[in-house]
Amino acid sequence: MGRAFRTPLALAAAALLAAPLLTASSLTGTASAATAATAADTASSAEAADTPVYARLYNQGTGLCLAVPGADPPQGTKLVQWRCSTSASQYWALLPVADGYQVRNLGTGLCLAMGKDTKDKGATAIQWPCNGGDAADDAEQVWTHDDIDRLKNKNSQLCLAILGTATAEKTEAQQWDCGTNGDQQWLW
Repeated sequence: MGRAFRTPLALAAAALLAAPLLTASSLTGTASAATAATAADTASSAEAADTPVYARLYNQGTGLCLAVPGADPPQGTKLVQWRCSTSASQYWALLPVADGYQVRNLGTGLCLAMGKDTKDKGATAIQWPCNGGDAADDAEQVWTHDDIDRLKNKNSQLCLAILGTATAEKTEAQQWDCGTNGDQQWLW
């Protein structure tokens, strides 16, 4: 492949990587991938800091993604793993709060949480209205993301896991003692 082909391909790849929700159909018409990349580069850092970036939460051990099941799931719905797709139910943003992050779902606008005051191993993760994360009452939906990609709950000090690295779809995400197994490693 000649040099003339590599540059447009590299620009298109950079544009797609810079915008996780960008689709092929949004690149049609008069705007090219290079134009999209240039526009993305000119956005101010203040705007970028205020705009959440949503991406799939991919479990390293199972190869599946964290998802909110159902077409119109209510608060309290248990979170599961599912085959990775472009469904909004699988896209999550890390939102900075005191002592960590809230993890908000794109499809529902609700946050990854453990039940109120739940510190039990094996408790299932749920979605719940985001509370702001600044009060002690919000600790069940505040998470830290560490250097080996674990999500640790502030309230329980346990990590989000797919126990036993189960690969079945609809397996519930639970909290468990933090370890180094892939079933607790969540990649963005």
